[in-house]
Amino acid sequence: MDSLFSRTFHKGPGPSRLFIGGVHGKEGETTFHALKSFDDRALNSGELYLYNFPPSPYISTLERRYYDSSTGREVLNLIKKIQPTIYLELHCYHEKNRSHLIHHDRKIKIGVPPLVELDKGVLIGSVSPIIRSVFFENYDFPFILEIPCQPSDDSLQVYVEVLNITAGSKNRIEILKKLELLYPHQVIKLNKYFIDFSDNFLTLFQKTREFALNGDLKDSDDLILFMENLMQELDLNLNQIQLKQVRAAVLIFLDYKHPSVV
Repeated sequence: MDSLFSRTFHKGPGPSRLFIGGVHGKEGETTFHALKSFDDRALNSGELYLYNFPPSPYISTLERRYYDSSTGREVLNLIKKIQPTIYLELHCYHEKNRSHLIHHDRKIKIGVPPLVELDKGVLIGSVSPIIRSVFFENYDFPFILEIPCQPSDDSLQVYVEVLNITAGSKNRIEILKKLELLYPHQVIKLNKYFIDFSDNFLTLFQKTREFALNGDLKDSDDLILFMENLMQELDLNLNQIQLKQVRAAVLIFLDYKHPSVV
């Protein structure tokens, strides 16, 4: 199956949105159907770019090496070109992996909070903090939406409904208000995770980015030492896996935002 797909919609002045699917593995064979079924009547202002990737090797988006892959580089190039304030990554999961995605200790194991189930097996959460911190402002809305790789009609309906809500909203606040009407408890969790990211990961990234730009950076190990000292000084709550993700984010920032520094 050829899952490569792209479309662009323009509805006058307004925010720029980017929805992409199939960022790794064969997920695009599922997300293709959701993007193809999008009804542009949901979009009332601004721009929307849809893009679905063909199959590629499965590399986690939580690893820097994903963004060194051909698909990962294409994802970053799309983000750089379109500069969306609303960004949606469509994913799918196999049922055997569902418990890992929503487990309460996910942050301890892989550095990010658990995804939140909206309904019918549809899960929501933030995109990888590696690109969340580099390419988006804090109050933009970059998030992922997961659906079973063999979804029921009910799951696909919830999935597309969230797509339509996102396409028809102008900013983060508007999206969350609409979702809160349908899923109030889930939005409370999402806001909690957002505050934790802003207060800890983003703070450390921004301080470390300044050090990398203005300090005497010898190698990437310097970043880890700086971050460990800063964490103690500012009493930040991050684990070792998150430290490596912050370092990856800073290195990607230097590669894509300030290539003359490296």
